[in-house]
Amino acid sequence: MSYANASGRNVLDHYGPRTTTKKFGGEYSTGTAVKMKEWVFDYDDLPVGGSTNLQSVIPANARIISAKFEVLTAFTSTSTTTDLLVGLEQGDGTDIDLDGLLTAANLDQTVIAVVGGVTTGTGALVGKTVGAAAGELIVTGSAGDLLTGRARVLVEYVEAGI
Repeated sequence: MSYANASGRNVLDHYGPRTTTKKFGGEYSTGTAVKMKEWVFDYDDLPVGGSTNLQSVIPANARIISAKFEVLTAFTSTSTTTDLLVGLEQGDGTDIDLDGLLTAANLDQTVIAVVGGVTTGTGALVGKTVGAAAGELIVTGSAGDLLTGRARVLVEYVEAGI
């Protein structure tokens, strides 16, 4: 793998294989007004807003249509009461709603331990707008003792004015 700075503007071209992390999210093109973002992450590398400028964001004033959580690898922990929360926060770390997409009731220990399970979120932001600031995905656990797990979060939304 190598980099080249041929433009003289401190912009690097990348050549060769490059590893990426899907926890920062990406957008699917649907060809309609409805947009979809996807994040894939592991138990020991949960998405946190504002940690870099790489996070995919839900634009300000966008209306959330749905949020889904798919378990790719079962989540286990040393506790029997671990739940996950999925929400949004601003790029500066200010919370929009920590469980605005999927709540602890949606993602309790029995749900996150089932591979292939898909849960539809019922958080306070589903069906509503994210507010005046863009939102970055944040996933938190009710206990810091996760041992395994991998998941995908899909969020459908419509941008303001569409």
